[in-house]
Amino acid sequence: MGTVLVTGASRGIGLELARQYAEDGWQVLAAARTPEKSAGLRDLTTEFGDRVSPQTLDVTSDLSIADLAERLDGRAIDLLINNAAVYARTGTHVGELDYDAWADTFEANLFGVMRLTESLLKNVAASERKQIAAISSGMGSLSAVAGGAVAQSGTSYQYRTSKAALNMAMLILSKELAPRGIAVAIISPGWVKTDMGGAGAAITPEVSVAGIKKILASPPMEISGKFLSYDGSAWAW
Repeated sequence: MGTVLVTGASRGIGLELARQYAEDGWQVLAAARTPEKSAGLRDLTTEFGDRVSPQTLDVTSDLSIADLAERLDGRAIDLLINNAAVYARTGTHVGELDYDAWADTFEANLFGVMRLTESLLKNVAASERKQIAAISSGMGSLSAVAGGAVAQSGTSYQYRTSKAALNMAMLILSKELAPRGIAVAIISPGWVKTDMGGAGAAITPEVSVAGIKKILASPPMEISGKFLSYDGSAWAW
């Protein structure tokens, strides 16, 4: 087992990723804006002890990312999972679009991922596994929108465009980092019963994360640059 860093680890998919990786024997760096306020993280540290290390991180803050990078200087990170994301709930239709929320969404869902990945790239490069993963969404698939996904799950301009942009950035990153032996996976977790996905979602965090982990356990370069669902199926771009 190695070391995994998970962002957005205070709840939902991120918390379940931290739990399942700790259960498997990994050293887990569980990053969140206010980890001390997360009852779920407190439970994990009680259960797994120093196998789970909460880390303060705001992916929209250059200073916060720099602080984390300084704390982790010299520590190898086998798997960096960029999971933290935001979802605008209002101002998502033409005539009432919330451009501030749109900018905030890109700050977290795209720029935050790139900021953190750049800052921790030497940590990943120093590891044995050398794997980066971005938790994306099927809502970022242009093909899905063209096929009628908007009618099914709403316009969600801010979230959809941020995830489509994330997919492109991660695809480019996978090509740029390939010569260095660093792999980049892009995974849709499915529609998950979390604060973001809602109580009516199709699957639980446990099911989603089990699928994500199975995908990430593949030889890293074999899945690098691919856009995959938690169940292993391929998403059309």
